[in-house]
Amino acid sequence: MTRLARARTFPALLMCCALLLGAAAAVLGAAATASAAGRLGDLTLGKTSGSITDDPLVPHVTTDAPCPTGQGDAVQLRVVHPTNASRTSLGQVAAGGYDTAPVDTDLPVWGTSLGAILDGWFGTDPHDGTYTLQLECPNWDDPNAFSFFSTIIEVTGDTWAVPQADATSVELTAVPATGSNLGDTVTFTAKVTPAVAGDFTLTAQQLNAEPIELGSKAADNGSAEFTTTALPLGLVNIGAQFTPADPDAYAGSVGSISGYTVRPAADPTGSPTPTGSPSPSDSESPTDEPTEPADLDVVDADGNPLEANPTLEAGQQVTITARGYGADATVKVTLSDSEEALEDAAADADGTVTDYPFTVPEDIADGDHVLTLAEDAEGGHSVEFAFTTGDSSDPTPEPSDSTGTDGGTSAGSSGGDSAGAAGGSGDSGGSGGGDGSLASTGTGVAAIGLGSLALLFVGAAFVVSARRKGLLTFAAPSGTPVD
Repeated sequence: MTRLARARTFPALLMCCALLLGAAAAVLGAAATASAAGRLGDLTLGKTSGSITDDPLVPHVTTDAPCPTGQGDAVQLRVVHPTNASRTSLGQVAAGGYDTAPVDTDLPVWGTSLGAILDGWFGTDPHDGTYTLQLECPNWDDPNAFSFFSTIIEVTGDTWAVPQADATSVELTAVPATGSNLGDTVTFTAKVTPAVAGDFTLTAQQLNAEPIELGSKAADNGSAEFTTTALPLGLVNIGAQFTPADPDAYAGSVGSISGYTVRPAADPTGSPTPTGSPSPSDSESPTDEPTEPADLDVVDADGNPLEANPTLEAGQQVTITARGYGADATVKVTLSDSEEALEDAAADADGTVTDYPFTVPEDIADGDHVLTLAEDAEGGHSVEFAFTTGDSSDPTPEPSDSTGTDGGTSAGSSGGDSAGAAGGSGDSGGSGGGDGSLASTGTGVAAIGLGSLALLFVGAAFVVSARRKGLLTFAAPSGTPVD
């Protein structure tokens, strides 16, 4: 009787799986390498114009990002043919390390010029036109998968120049226009002229503080509207930065609002400020607290608003904003009971003195004082800032608990709801470099995993095959009978 050979299906299946996984790992590895190819960012030339006969064309080049990892041995400056996309070298430098930081390097003499290259391309035909320059990060494993930074130049006769971007301007307006209460909704509208494509970024900055980003939006027909409740307390400078979608054609610009006033939150019940009814212990003495004039705002060095008639220390600095003057008026500043000459202030076109710095004199006497900001004109507007130095001779009784104790929480809870969440539209051209590195990382990990699985299947197939052929046996545990 003919004896059938033992089935080898299972080892063969394991080997097939190993081959498939190995092939998949190879494909993913190749994809990871290719994903780093493409435009990485902007190339900045060391000069903005010159002759097409210069060698090197430019003495220095910089970029806004490093080369991809593993492609930092050298960089090559090339000019791209306008019709067939072929690239011809204008210089190379191989100092290395270009994948660790943005490129910032000199270019050596190369032995050829842009003019010679154009003559070779077009002969005696005119050379005038727009050309792309690329600073390439060579990929020695796959020369076709190169990465590059780029810019454009215009050639006219025997000269070249970087095209100058057209200027833009940004107008920023607010509703309410000059100030609001903490936590109130404020709407800002940014408008760029000319109305070109791009993105706006809105920021708020207090005195001596880092700016806070309130959000980013793409320009819609040249404008964008931001709504926020997250403005910080005190005097705030608001800025709208415009970044054009085509930086070669248009320059960026900024619009701003200086000294926007954010006052403490209003009484949530809408009731007026307590009128200071007589105290049960002294019915003849009113307890009305002094109130700061509506056309005056004063903040300390940290940007915190001061109450009316605050107690200040000698040498302390405050910042004053006063309103109600004539347009562009000169405002005289004087301190009662003092002969110190203070610098004049100047009102803007809206009649507002913004961010006037005042330092309490070191030799000031204890007591009550008044700083007067008076328009330098007959019958001109005047604003007074009253303050006290030293110990008060008649301290005001502590307010009762009925006046409320939650004032400190209103500021903390009001800033969390900002229109800045609209900032997702802020991505513009030049982001391809970042996407490439992320894709490379993911596919590299996948390739390693699949390669490991392939080796595992190869090992399993070998063990099964060897055991069936009797080449590999396993000892039985001690004391266990063997069949």
